[in-house]
Amino acid sequence: MALVDPAAVCCSLFPGLDEGLVEYISGGVVEDNVLLSRADLVGFVAPMLEEFCEGDEEKAEQLAGQLWEALRAGEGGDTGALSVAAEESAAPVTRTLQGQVSLADGSWEEDAGGGTKACGGKAEVAVKLDPAKTAKLKAQKEREAAKAAEKREKDIKIVTEEMRSLNLELEVAREQAAREKAVHGSLSMGALEVGPFQLPNPGGGADLLEDASCVLVPGHRYGLIGRNGKGKSTLLRWLAARRVEGFSSSLSVFYTHQEVTLTSEQELWTPAELVLHADVERRLLLTEAAELAQAEGESSEKAERITQIEQRLEAIGSAAAPERVAALLKNLGFRPDMLQKPMSALSGGWRVRSALACALFALPDVLLLDEPTNHLSIDAVMWLTRELSTNQAWDSRVIVVVSHDRFFLDDACTDMLHISGVARRLTQSRGSYSVWAERREEKQKATQRQADLRDAKAEKLRSYTQHGFKYGGSSGQINMQQKKLKELHKLETEGEETAEELADLQEDEELPLRLEAGGLLDKPAIQMQGVGFTYSAGGQGPMLFQGAELNINSKSRVVLLGENGAGKTTLVKLMQGELSPSVGLVQRAAGSRVLTVNQHHASQLDLDQSPLQFMASQFPGNGSLEHEGVLRGHLAG
Repeated sequence: MALVDPAAVCCSLFPGLDEGLVEYISGGVVEDNVLLSRADLVGFVAPMLEEFCEGDEEKAEQLAGQLWEALRAGEGGDTGALSVAAEESAAPVTRTLQGQVSLADGSWEEDAGGGTKACGGKAEVAVKLDPAKTAKLKAQKEREAAKAAEKREKDIKIVTEEMRSLNLELEVAREQAAREKAVHGSLSMGALEVGPFQLPNPGGGADLLEDASCVLVPGHRYGLIGRNGKGKSTLLRWLAARRVEGFSSSLSVFYTHQEVTLTSEQELWTPAELVLHADVERRLLLTEAAELAQAEGESSEKAERITQIEQRLEAIGSAAAPERVAALLKNLGFRPDMLQKPMSALSGGWRVRSALACALFALPDVLLLDEPTNHLSIDAVMWLTRELSTNQAWDSRVIVVVSHDRFFLDDACTDMLHISGVARRLTQSRGSYSVWAERREEKQKATQRQADLRDAKAEKLRSYTQHGFKYGGSSGQINMQQKKLKELHKLETEGEETAEELADLQEDEELPLRLEAGGLLDKPAIQMQGVGFTYSAGGQGPMLFQGAELNINSKSRVVLLGENGAGKTTLVKLMQGELSPSVGLVQRAAGSRVLTVNQHHASQLDLDQSPLQFMASQFPGNGSLEHEGVLRGHLAG
C-alpha cells in the first residue's frame, strides 16, 4: 500500500507556505507510516494554518481536513484522479493528484497548465513526482548532511587533541612532582594562595574572571558553582595546567573530566591496569628498581638505593595495590567480567568511571573533579560521597568539584567557590551549597529592600528638584533645591551600583522547568507487554531484561532506575521505536509523539546555530516577529 508524500501534498494544497512549516507538518501527520485520524490531524495542522488563512479558523480547519482527505486517498492507493473540495464563497475548487506515489523524499511540479491560489483560490492543480528533482533534492540533502558531519568530526578532533595535550602536560607535571618528592621528601602542604589571575574566555571576547583569587586549604572540599558557560570547567583546566600562581611544581594535581582521551597503548589496557598506572610514585619506583636489577655490577650505592626503593614501596603498600584497585573499581560499579575488557571496549560512561578511579587511587595533593557523578549509579554516587567526606587520606589534600547535583555538593563539600558571570568575580564562602544558597537569598532580599527604599526617596527628591520655582523663590529655597539635587545624584549613583549587585545576586536564581502538555490521549501512549530484549544476533543470546510490562499515559511521570548496563537506555529506545523487542509487544498510540533529550545532546544540535536559530529551524512558524517573540519567551523560561 503506497502513501502520498505529505510534503508534496502540502506544497500542492498550500502554495507559498513556509518550507520549514511544510516540513514540520509533513513530519507530524504520519507516524510509523500510519496516517493520523482526521480529528488528530486537523487538531495538529489547523492552528498552524490560521495565519496562512488570514486568521480564518474555519478555513484553516477545512484545509487541514482537505489535507487528510488527500493523504487518505493516497494511503488507499487510488491511482486515479483525486478531487478535493475547498470552499471559497460557496464556490468549489478542485486539485488533482495524478498517479500513485510512495512516502519518500521527493519534489513535485505542477502541470504546465496548472495555476495555484492559496486558501481557496479557484484553480485546478495537477501534481506529479519528478524523478530528476527527487534525485537533485536527495543529493543536496546528502551533501548538507556530509558537510555537517565533517564539521562535527573536525570539532571533535580539535577538542580531543586539546584534551590529549592537556593530559600529557598533566602527566609530565605529576612525574616531576613525584621526582621532587623523592629527592626532598613529602612535605606537609600548607594553604594554597591562588592568584590574582585573569581567566580568558576560550571562545574569545571578554575575560571570564578578572582579578580573581582564592585560598585553598588542605582538608577542605570546594564546590565550584555558577551558571553554565561562566567558566567553571575552564577554571578547573586552568588550575590543572598550573597557569595560575600558587601551584608549585612539587604539587601533584589530578584532573578528571567527561572527555576521556587515551593513548593507543592505553586503549589496550584493562581498567585495573589503567588505574595502577595512575600511581606515579609507585610506577617510577618500580621502573627504577627494574633498571637497577638489570644494571651490571654491584656497588654500595646501588644496594642502598634498592633498599630505599623497597622500603618506600612497602610504606605506600605497593604489594596490595592490585587488591585496592579491584575494590575501588567494584565500588564504582564495575562487574568482574568488565575488568577483563580493554578500555577500547568500554562505553564513554565506563571510561569516565575508570578515569575517576585513577584520580582517587593516585591520591594527589589537589584533586579536580568536573561533573564526577554524571555517569554514576545512585549507589556509586553515595559511595563517592562517603569516600571524599570520610576517608582520612583526603584530610591533607585539596578537592575542588564541579557538579549540578546539589545533594552531592551538600554532602561532599565544606566550602563554595562561586563564579559570577555578571561581575566576572570569584567569591569564596564557608559551608555547604544549601548554606550558600540561603545566605545569597537573604542578601538578595535585603539588597532589594534597600533598593526600593532608595528609589522611593529618589522619586521624592526628583519631584522636589523639578519644581523649578517658576514664579520665583527665596535664596534659601533655591539653595535647598540645589542641595536636594546633589543628594538625588548621589542616590542615583548608588542605585546603579545596587542594580549591578542585584544582577549578580539574581544571576543564579532558579528558573522553573515547565514540561508543556501535549494533550490527553484516550488510550495509553506506550504499552509494553511481556517485552524482552537481547543484542545477540537472532535474539538467541542471554536477555538484557525480560517480562517488562509498562503502560504510559498522558499523565505518567516515570523514573527508570538501575545500574549502568542494566538496560535503561535500551528500554527508552524500545519506547521510541529505534529498537524492536526480541520477545513481547511494544505499541504506541497513533497520534502520539515521543521525543527524547539525552546526555549526548551535542549530537542533536547544530553547534553553528544560536539557540534562537535552532528553535526556529525546529519550529519555523510563519517567520513573523510575533513568532520569534514566542520562541524567545520559551527560551527565556
